Amino acid sequence: MTQRLLPRILGTALALTALCCGSQAMAKDSMSMLLNYTVNGAVAPFYLGKARGYYDAEGIDLKLVEGHGSGPTVQAVATHNADIGYADFSTMVKVAAMGAPVKAIGVVLQENPTSVVGLAEKNIKTPQDIKGKTVAVAPGDASSQLWTMFMNKVGLKNSDFKTITGNPRTTINAVITGQADLLVGFATLPLISVEIATKKPARAILFADYKVNVATLSIIARNDTIKNNPDLLKRFMRATAKSITESEKDPAAAVDALLKIVPGAGSRDTMIRVLKATIPFYRTPETEKDPIFHVSAKNMADSVSAIVQYSDLDKSANNPALYYTGAFVP
Repeated sequence: MTQRLLPRILGTALALTALCCGSQAMAKDSMSMLLNYTVNGAVAPFYLGKARGYYDAEGIDLKLVEGHGSGPTVQAVATHNADIGYADFSTMVKVAAMGAPVKAIGVVLQENPTSVVGLAEKNIKTPQDIKGKTVAVAPGDASSQLWTMFMNKVGLKNSDFKTITGNPRTTINAVITGQADLLVGFATLPLISVEIATKKPARAILFADYKVNVATLSIIARNDTIKNNPDLLKRFMRATAKSITESEKDPAAAVDALLKIVPGAGSRDTMIRVLKATIPFYRTPETEKDPIFHVSAKNMADSVSAIVQYSDLDKSANNPALYYTGAFVP
């Protein structure tokens, strides 16, 4: 009887071994994530998740790709050239309103860091101090749209100051070299770049302090991915939420993870400063005690309303459900 059972036992054992090995060898889902800009400390959380295996644990082989602005990132997601994007929410709304099949599935920066930034020695402390100064603006950049909202809010006119234009990098250089008194940009990397280059303290007038706030950097997905592969997006968002939460606890560890993957990305100290300066914008006063990604309905409604108004979009575009879903937020 033992001899008769032996082939069955061996066959069962081999089948179980094959099943086990097959499960271990099962390929992960490949995902490409296109960032909004060049690699800097602000995007370190994604690299922390990759280095620590948070995405691997969710069955995702994540490829992080350097970006060249929110507009190109949104377009790349819309045209299947990237699976996921990290881009400005207002830029995505404008592109989606024109027919691009994209939507935000998670808002990382719920409070907007857009400001006017200049050297503290210029003594520009209030919006009225901008009068008579030279301001460097990047036309088409998400910050330039918020600049228009801010001007209307505080009663500034284009004739009140001189404007020079360029890309985001040249606006920073304009302040560094003294060609401009102020730049319009985030109170994070641009401000820190000015301080490092000039070895002088810089100051930011934050638009959000004047009730000009629009949700900004977000996770962007295609509508067909949202419809056809919701499980993949849920797994991606779980890993990303864990990555960002752990980065809040230890920004230096996040930057070290980034530098492990991209050794030549830049100065460790500078990237830690940038990430620490970015973290306070993850939440608004309404959501300061909530987990990451838990944006309020009011924030989304106000953000979409402001974007539609200042982008001259049709009133029918004023519908947050067209541009955002919280279905994948952990």
